[in-house]
Amino acid sequence: MENSAYLSAVAQTLSLADFERAKHSPNHSIFHLDRMRLLCEALGNPQSNFPSIHIAGTKGKGTTSAMVTSILAVSGYKVGLITSPHLHSLTERIRIGFDPIPKKDFVDLVKQMWPSVVQVGENGQFGGVTWFEFMVSAAFNYFNQCKVDFQVVETGLGGRLDATNIISPIATVITSISLDHTNILGDTLPKIAAEKAGIIKDGVPIIVSPQKNEPMEVIVEVADNLNAPIKKVADEYEVVVKNQDLSGQSIEIISNQRSYEFTLPLLGMHQAENAITAICTIETLQELGYSISKDSVELGLSNVSWPGRFEVLRTSKPVVIVDGAHNPYSIQKLVNTLNTTFKKPNVTVIFGAIGGHDVDKMLEPLKSLNITLIPVSSRHPKSIDSKIVKIAAINSDIDTTREFMTVSEGLEYALKVYSDRDLILATGSLSVVAEVSEVLKQISPEIYPDLS
Repeated sequence: MENSAYLSAVAQTLSLADFERAKHSPNHSIFHLDRMRLLCEALGNPQSNFPSIHIAGTKGKGTTSAMVTSILAVSGYKVGLITSPHLHSLTERIRIGFDPIPKKDFVDLVKQMWPSVVQVGENGQFGGVTWFEFMVSAAFNYFNQCKVDFQVVETGLGGRLDATNIISPIATVITSISLDHTNILGDTLPKIAAEKAGIIKDGVPIIVSPQKNEPMEVIVEVADNLNAPIKKVADEYEVVVKNQDLSGQSIEIISNQRSYEFTLPLLGMHQAENAITAICTIETLQELGYSISKDSVELGLSNVSWPGRFEVLRTSKPVVIVDGAHNPYSIQKLVNTLNTTFKKPNVTVIFGAIGGHDVDKMLEPLKSLNITLIPVSSRHPKSIDSKIVKIAAINSDIDTTREFMTVSEGLEYALKVYSDRDLILATGSLSVVAEVSEVLKQISPEIYPDLS
């Protein structure tokens, strides 16, 4: 009965416009925050009742959000966490610590909030509430009901016009910026950086992950114009990776004030950079008067869990790893991590992508590995046809099998035909990662109706 009520509530929310899953999205230039403000006003502005940390970026923003949350939770704080997209259930987007909102509570939220959703839609001034706006405002509302001490808020697509950008944070964070969603955010790094920098607020500290010069220049200019104190992580911290294996990497992080030593259960130098960004964020909170010990920082980073990002699902041969890399930059980071973790592995790659991403450029870094590629299509409505993926792989001179119309069929084929390989890697989109994880972890997925 409870599950039936939950599925009905999910279906009710999905009656709203969902630009994440819809194949046709409106021009980004028509997005605005007025409707989101109106909705939150109708709910009593719950987002304003506790301190917020706002995190944007192309890569690493979700992981950094998880790291900050883990440290704060270990410190004894009750933390609301907003992230997107989800892997298996939309309840993952609204968490207390790392615990997703219970389905019963989600059902109650939908009932409580729906009159306000209808009211805003009938207002006629700004149009109907979108699904993403609903989910973000639902998180604010839930955190208010749970009386959290902090909320850690990951932006969705951009920053400036993102539905999360109605909060008044005590600290903002911008993680690594690279080319992604160029049809929406802009086709150059400075344009994308300008969108991400839209979360910077007047006088509020901004923490910036290691960046290329072009995006950093944009961020610095915006911060200067808003008198926002800027902390460049690359200038303030040194990272030493002492050793690593499939269980994680032993890291020492050194700043002018102190040093930290811990084992991070996430692999890759980019994850070490996310860790120093999280530490810089926590040290900023300490400067603002919040009590967070060095031990809590080390324990929080040692305990952090963020599925789908170079996650090892099987350690026996063939090792199975999933990674939600979905642009050329993140694929290159993935390849770098593989080369550091394994010595010239024979890799079977289960690969699928989402419309709007450049498959040709995503495949390019994979050519440096000894791979056989299995093209697949995920359940996501925007999933690129596996036949198109196969053609792109052949054109890139990558050894390619026949295409598969589902991820599970591709995984079954990989495990059966390539059992003698060192490694099976699933990548190209989080939807591919989710479906491989569901098979190997025996997780029941939430199936949503296709949207046009």
